[in-house]
Amino acid sequence: MSHILFTAAGCARCNITRNFIREKGIAYEEHNINGEGKELFGRFYRDHRSAVVRGKEGIEFPVLADAASVRQGVGRIIAYLHSGTKLDGFINRNSLSKGWIDGLHVSGGDPALKEEFIEVLGFLKKNGMKLQLDTNGKNSSLLKDLLERELGDRVIMDLKGPQSLYRGLLGEEIKTTEIIETMQLVTRFPEYRFETTVVPFIRQGGLVGYLTPEEIEETAQWLREVTGNLKQPYILRLFVPETSSDERLPSVRKPSPDALFRYRTAARKHQVLTEVEKVPG
Repeated sequence: MSHILFTAAGCARCNITRNFIREKGIAYEEHNINGEGKELFGRFYRDHRSAVVRGKEGIEFPVLADAASVRQGVGRIIAYLHSGTKLDGFINRNSLSKGWIDGLHVSGGDPALKEEFIEVLGFLKKNGMKLQLDTNGKNSSLLKDLLERELGDRVIMDLKGPQSLYRGLLGEEIKTTEIIETMQLVTRFPEYRFETTVVPFIRQGGLVGYLTPEEIEETAQWLREVTGNLKQPYILRLFVPETSSDERLPSVRKPSPDALFRYRTAARKHQVLTEVEKVPG
């Protein structure tokens, strides 16, 4: 069975996907949802509702289907056509518009696959997409390669917390030298920022508690010491219990947005530009 590609009229990301398919000589059927493919996609969506995301602005196109998978969005589709499911850790669903693509997780995939990841990013960049990368400190050597190849227009580092708690907050082993290298590399990209989510975590003894203002101050101090700059763009984010995969955490009481201002005051002792994430509504 060939790949079935659903596209929309005037969709630049659909054009990029189509270019990749043709360049690689991949067999496919295309259906324009604004024309002859409208009814076909309607039936397809009813049958695959769980696999196709509908956002506030509707369904993002293109959508690709074959006998094994349904993929949505230019990055996910090109990665799948290039490498099957191997790059799934690196590339997730895009949520940005106006020429930008995100869902590009430098820390999320197998570094042994970096050349395949780089090739996909290179194609997206060559076709006019601006790349927003994210990292939590892992795979710093890959981030360095992306910097050298100019495959990153913006980088967001999820700075988990202070050095003393980083491994526990990340939930896996990581060398401190790798975190430090990542922090330094991030500042060399055209646009960047650091973010810390004030999360609850399981401390020694099994008690669950949020990061404290003092621990956020320690994080900001570490950022200043590593980068040599007390004016880094630094955002504090509110934890959303419903998004946690740890079954012990969704029941934790969600702090009020106003509580973050105490954390901001603490962080500004070492990062004077610290701001609190704006919460919609």
